[in-house]
Amino acid sequence: MGSAGGAGRPAAQSRVLFVCLGNICRSPSAEAVFKDVVARAGVADQFVIDSCGTGGGSSNCYHEGDPADGRMTATARGRDITLTSRSRPLTPSDLAEFDCIVGMDAANLAAIKRAAEHWRTDAAQAGAAGSTSAAPVPADYASKLCLMTDFLTSDRFRQYREVPDPYYGGQQGFDLVLDLLDDACQGLLHSIQAGQR
Repeated sequence: MGSAGGAGRPAAQSRVLFVCLGNICRSPSAEAVFKDVVARAGVADQFVIDSCGTGGGSSNCYHEGDPADGRMTATARGRDITLTSRSRPLTPSDLAEFDCIVGMDAANLAAIKRAAEHWRTDAAQAGAAGSTSAAPVPADYASKLCLMTDFLTSDRFRQYREVPDPYYGGQQGFDLVLDLLDDACQGLLHSIQAGQR
């Protein structure tokens, strides 16, 4: 559970970050679906929810500043889900500020770990040089990492070990992503409420 709140904000909130490669298909959809799930459950004020991408390395993102993919946006809109985020890269502060960092596939988690180790090395070198400007990466950051599919609840989706990237496929891929996310986001909320995340 998260940080102290300001005026009109709960003292503690769960901070959830969804991560994929480019932050234009899967992770912004997960962000929007989870926001919808917590709103329908009446607990939106208990969460801070965001998304980002790992693509392009530890300090940038292939689609930085871009809105979500138009095909993904249209598919979500057909389910009354609105994608509003803009693509941004993972940052060192994300690893400190978020309680639960949810990757869409194993490659996303591996990329997060590579970036974290890069930033830790940079911070150590900066510290040795007398600088304190490098953002610290918490020693326990890896305990915050999980896969979106860890939270699937329906037997219909048990065979999925990752949320597949629909970018180079057809419409069926975008529908599948939203089906998986709807199920897994409900499972994630239950897991957080049960104190398991």
